[in-house]
Amino acid sequence: MSKKIGMLGTDLVGQVLASGYLKYGRAVEIAIRTPDRVADRLDNNPNGTVGTHKDVAAWAEFIVLAAKGSATEITIRLRDAADPVGKIIIDTTNPIADAPPDNGVLRYFTTMDESLMEQLQKPTRRPIS
Repeated sequence: MSKKIGMLGTDLVGQVLASGYLKYGRAVEIAIRTPDRVADRLDNNPNGTVGTHKDVAAWAEFIVLAAKGSATEITIRLRDAADPVGKIIIDTTNPIADAPPDNGVLRYFTTMDESLMEQLQKPTRRPIS
């Protein structure tokens, strides 16, 4: 198994996964867009490191996409197109809408016929590179 894991996503899912990988001796670098959040992320994972999305995606042997569903496209565009080539990518994103639940049921911004990754790969969208 790969030892250099790049985490693209810094909220709860990304933090929990980063902590788990670090616990089992993996090197983890967390991509961060907001410099004022660096201390918070390192407090949660003191053995990890942080970097830009481009740096993390280039460094990693294994990439975990753990961004909020509505931020996934932006997260993907912050790295270089060649970075994921030949690497394993685990996608933990969910297309949960920003709207509040309706009678306790989460809303999604995708349909039952199309996943978030299908939407991101549509030819009508600007290519992700």
